[in-house]
Amino acid sequence: MLKEVIEYSKTQVEKRKEALEKNNFNRIDFADLYGALASEVYCARKVRVGTIGDGGKWICDPWSIPKNCVIFSLGLNNQVQFDEDIQEIIQNRCKIYGFDNEEQNDLTKLKFSKINGATKVALISETTNRALNKFTISDLAKDANVKSIEILKIDIESAEHSVLIPFLEKYTICQILIEIHGMAHRHKTLLLKIGKLKYRLFSYEVNGFDIKACEYSFIHESCIEKYNAIRISYFLE
Repeated sequence: MLKEVIEYSKTQVEKRKEALEKNNFNRIDFADLYGALASEVYCARKVRVGTIGDGGKWICDPWSIPKNCVIFSLGLNNQVQFDEDIQEIIQNRCKIYGFDNEEQNDLTKLKFSKINGATKVALISETTNRALNKFTISDLAKDANVKSIEILKIDIESAEHSVLIPFLEKYTICQILIEIHGMAHRHKTLLLKIGKLKYRLFSYEVNGFDIKACEYSFIHESCIEKYNAIRISYFLE
């Protein structure tokens, strides 16, 4: 069914790589960046979960999320519609941990308690300092006695550039749903690092309020069949 799409997409791989490299590394602009992007994997059951507008996340085939999994939701800001909606789709069959650098209000805590979830005050950081409520993602997982994370949703206002890769070098996540912030060359750098760890881009959506922010969704190479996705061609590696 997708034979022609796959073959044609393969002819564009080098052009996409060249587009990302066309300018000086620190001067790549958003036209180059966003114009070079395309889905590396096709997901027929891709849906946008959460609020209509800023805050929704594109996820691949959530109906295939396994029972008793773990979801990490980094960055809440008392906006938890994604968390509620994903648990509604999968009927609360996974444990969801929500982290934010601010204490969430009582309503948010109540909502999380109803969706097999728990919240914790945590500033996501490169190093852990418990006295200051600063934690690496790895230490948050260890503290929760979590060995495996199925879905990582992350919106932590630029901290992703320093904290994500060290975590991904220790843990393999099936799907990463992340908003990346900053100038174009910072997006590019992080995207390539994620790609080198065998995560494949299947969706991206520029933030309508700020061109310097973009939602990206990745699936790990080892999880493609689990989520009924199809490989197209890879250029972020």
